[in-house]
Amino acid sequence: MKKELNNPSSLQEASLTLRPATADDAGFIAEVVAVALGADLWNDSGTHSLPDEALREVCRRSDTLYSWQHSLIAEINGEPAGGIVAYDGHDYPALRQRTFAALQHLITFDTSQMEDEAKAGEYYIDSVAVKPEYRGCGIAGKLLRAAINEGHAGGLTIVLACDPQNLRARSLYERIGFSVDGSLFIFGHDFHRMTC
Repeated sequence: MKKELNNPSSLQEASLTLRPATADDAGFIAEVVAVALGADLWNDSGTHSLPDEALREVCRRSDTLYSWQHSLIAEINGEPAGGIVAYDGHDYPALRQRTFAALQHLITFDTSQMEDEAKAGEYYIDSVAVKPEYRGCGIAGKLLRAAINEGHAGGLTIVLACDPQNLRARSLYERIGFSVDGSLFIFGHDFHRMTC
């Protein structure tokens, strides 16, 4: 059931807020990460599945890529509508090692072949997802802009990976100011590396 929020005035009336995640949001952050990675947890019919418990635990921790501490929540009238996970790349290798070790039973690719998604001097937008009933309302753009502002405030280059087949996402990223500046081999596939 699509909610009637498809224009900016509707969003204002609906009380859209962005806020830093708390430890209590770890379960929702796990959903954001899982959906961003292609899991069908949320769908238009309103059914809802939970991500793997190990992923939820990774999001509860403070020393992983997907930590709630790296996350921002978009709420509509106090209800989580979407989220973003983004972080400084300065200690990416250590965070990735801990994250992938905890999720080893879910990984279907050779992690030793995977390039680093982020490095020192970069702010990496890892995962962004919006619930189906709130898509098309500009929430993803607001989350992305908030992450961009956070990274730029730290003097960092903003980086994300975009699936070459996902033309809709690429169009959004380009409208916000990203451009392709290379490629990344991650999760067993080639992605566009985009910077802003």
